[in-house]
Amino acid sequence: MRMLLPLAFVCALAPGAEAQRGLEGTWQGYWIRSGDSLPVRLTVRPDTAPGRFRATFGSERLRVSGIPFAEARVDGCCDVTMVLRGDRTTTTFTGRVQGDSLAGTLTENGAEGRFVYTRAAVSAAEFSERDVTFANGEVRLAGTLLMPAGGTPAAGVVFLHGSGGEGRFASRFLAEQAATHGVAALIFDKRGVGGSSGDWRTAAPDDLARDAIAAVEFLAAQQGIDPRRVGIHGHSQGGTLAPMVAALSPRVRFVVASAAAGVPTDSVELFSILNSMRSSTQSPADSADAARYVAELVDVAYHGRGHARLDSLANTYRDRAWFFPPPPPGNVYWTFSRAFGRYDPLAWWARIRVPVLLVYGGDDQRVPARESAARIAAALRRAGNGDVTVRIFPGADHTFRLAPGPSGWPSTAPDYLPTLVHWLSAR
Repeated sequence: MRMLLPLAFVCALAPGAEAQRGLEGTWQGYWIRSGDSLPVRLTVRPDTAPGRFRATFGSERLRVSGIPFAEARVDGCCDVTMVLRGDRTTTTFTGRVQGDSLAGTLTENGAEGRFVYTRAAVSAAEFSERDVTFANGEVRLAGTLLMPAGGTPAAGVVFLHGSGGEGRFASRFLAEQAATHGVAALIFDKRGVGGSSGDWRTAAPDDLARDAIAAVEFLAAQQGIDPRRVGIHGHSQGGTLAPMVAALSPRVRFVVASAAAGVPTDSVELFSILNSMRSSTQSPADSADAARYVAELVDVAYHGRGHARLDSLANTYRDRAWFFPPPPPGNVYWTFSRAFGRYDPLAWWARIRVPVLLVYGGDDQRVPARESAARIAAALRRAGNGDVTVRIFPGADHTFRLAPGPSGWPSTAPDYLPTLVHWLSAR
């Protein structure tokens, strides 16, 4: 015999346990905007407060995984609000959860789109993971170790950081790809970020390289890891520092250098800044003035030249569309640039004898891709390293993404991930 529950009892359930069961779980679906559909996987877990959740998303097309929402909540029985805050934009998702369906509207900078999910079955895990800590002297570094399924000792890769305050989530997608294909992966928070102590803003190249070496040593010592098959993957700044790490650590048995600088670091800075200003210059003469200003800025930052001429040029060009003021005295830019100005990547590459994969986007606006690749490959071959693979992906940017359409969502160069996975698996 069915028993009808009192209305007051049903209403009392709505914002609590029943709502949590409704939203909690794994969802597969799409974000839809400007005629473009972006496949997305959403994972939702209950938080401590009623009606509040911890939500993350991943997208193979965007090459991200485990990206946290700043807020996720259910109001009443079914009204869902999730807020995603990025470096430059905030996206708000409002909709309703009804059984195995979740749908609604997404809003970003006044532009609207839609999202739709269906509840997904949770498949067997292809890898396990655990949070770990290790140390470089007094600096405590926190990370996550992803271990592939299976009992055979696995090869392993440590992911090095790009520039700025980068946490472990920046490399999580690639780490998952590696672990899924049988290669253990260690990702960690840069010093001064997330769970790691220290301060990357006052770190010299040697400090960051020693952090990476500590990570390599930690990974090689873990149960289930074959210490003879441990290597590194570094992107941008991490790729530029990768040869220093490999030269100083005999544990490193292979190197993947992604968008690594093969020219002097001051030249990379000139290249990057001028590319960022190009769209704002009005004429060839204006472009020449911009180049003059940036060259003086880089000379001061990387070589310690006095500020007098830079300040004079800043006063002259302050009303130009492309102008930006020099960082104020005491800004970390000056000390950080001076430290990296003394770093010579080719001198370190000349010491590398292990297999190397060099990957670049053909339209990289931050690192001169073809020149860097040619210089690094030549330095390696002159030193007798015959296991050097170079791939440049046409049309791809610094992060191997192709130009986005009206939706603003980019896509990845088609061969980029298969190239990485195949090369790692072969070694």
